[in-house]
Amino acid sequence: MMIRLALLTILLLSDLSSFAQHRDTIIDGRTYIIHEVQARETLYGISRLYGAELNDVVVANPIVIQGLQIGYSILIPTNKKTISTNSDDIKISPVEIIKPEPQFSTLHSVKKDTGSHFEPFRDTNKVNVALLLPFYLDLNDSLKTKSNQTIVYPKSSIALDFYFGFQLVLDTLKSLNYNIDLMLLDVPNDSVFDVILNENILYDREYIFGPIFIRQFEELAKYYGYDSNKKLISPLSYKSVKGNYQNVYQSVPIPEVQLDTIINRLIMKYRNEPIIILGNNKEEELFAYSKNKLQTFINQNRCEAYSIDEKQLEDRQSLKLKLRSDRNVILVTSNNRSFVSRLLPMLGSMEDTSFTVFGLDNWNRFDNLDYDDLEQLNVHLPKSFGMNTNKLFDDFVNNYIDKYHTYPTKYAFMAYLQGLYFLSNEFSQILNFDAFYLNGIKSNYTFDITEFFEYQQITID
Repeated sequence: MMIRLALLTILLLSDLSSFAQHRDTIIDGRTYIIHEVQARETLYGISRLYGAELNDVVVANPIVIQGLQIGYSILIPTNKKTISTNSDDIKISPVEIIKPEPQFSTLHSVKKDTGSHFEPFRDTNKVNVALLLPFYLDLNDSLKTKSNQTIVYPKSSIALDFYFGFQLVLDTLKSLNYNIDLMLLDVPNDSVFDVILNENILYDREYIFGPIFIRQFEELAKYYGYDSNKKLISPLSYKSVKGNYQNVYQSVPIPEVQLDTIINRLIMKYRNEPIIILGNNKEEELFAYSKNKLQTFINQNRCEAYSIDEKQLEDRQSLKLKLRSDRNVILVTSNNRSFVSRLLPMLGSMEDTSFTVFGLDNWNRFDNLDYDDLEQLNVHLPKSFGMNTNKLFDDFVNNYIDKYHTYPTKYAFMAYLQGLYFLSNEFSQILNFDAFYLNGIKSNYTFDITEFFEYQQITID
């Protein structure tokens, strides 16, 4: 990570380092001021110094997401009035730091009366997009000013990777003559997110990716879930929004969709074998859904279902009595890291029987699972956004390495696929969203089934 960030810094600054502070430059027909960062300056103070919107500064300078260092040269858009002459004199509250103001000046000035409020006309020649991600800009600034080393706040990494992948989306769509207007918003906490909603900053955004935390995304859905002019995309969470929203898209297939596919596979492949369902008693909905679904299609005598308290996993003999002595086909209906990481070693210790275990996509995020257990238990997992070898993926990797000089993470690839799917016509087949009958949201149905073999996770279907 640190090597990549250093390389990104070099990429951005190599063409700017020769400029002095406060010089003008023109890039793609737009005028910018080049500001050289001085001691004790912050990103927020600099944006206020020039009367620039924080969002505009971040979009023009992706490197600032990682924090500032003395000597950085950053581009400041010049279409705003200067409201201060000394950035050191500006005192801003934590919420105000990241609160962008609605920018009606970028739209047509004529407004239409809708009866209850005024709505600005939209520029139909561009697509308005928002990314709401937890960059923790203020914390990265603090890390930079306390040390000469390149340090990134750990919780920023997923947001950074997603953003880097999305930048390649913009590059690809620009080459196809799409005009994407990106609003980039840092959402480090609920207070900042509440400001974004209450100020209606997203009023003109047609596609909103994020927030990545489900509690914030549910609040977003309450505000805009019935607005037919918007699409709300939950980009990373495996948890689904509760509610009958018609414009909400779940990029990671919801657990029920995964379970439907797994159960269909169990029915077809293990026609005559008993199937055991092991669930976490704290996740009763998934357990009940799987039990009812499976027992609808097979004889109840072939389907044994046990809802287990996590404390029961300490009793090996009790668990063993629930299993068959020779061979076990098991569906584990839990997304809980602690439950899964305790169950699998317990099953792996039963060497006198063989297993085929089916789990859920979220297990791919658990970094504490023992690979020997995964292989020994013949674990099968759904995996969305698999980084498989195909032309689209190869092109993405090559372009990513050219741009950032490092290999992409899965979060960057997830951003790339989602951005291309939603924002273009040319890539409408790479994902498959459809309404799930339990609610109105649309879930992604595109995912692989994988297994573990010789220390590799391979796609089998």
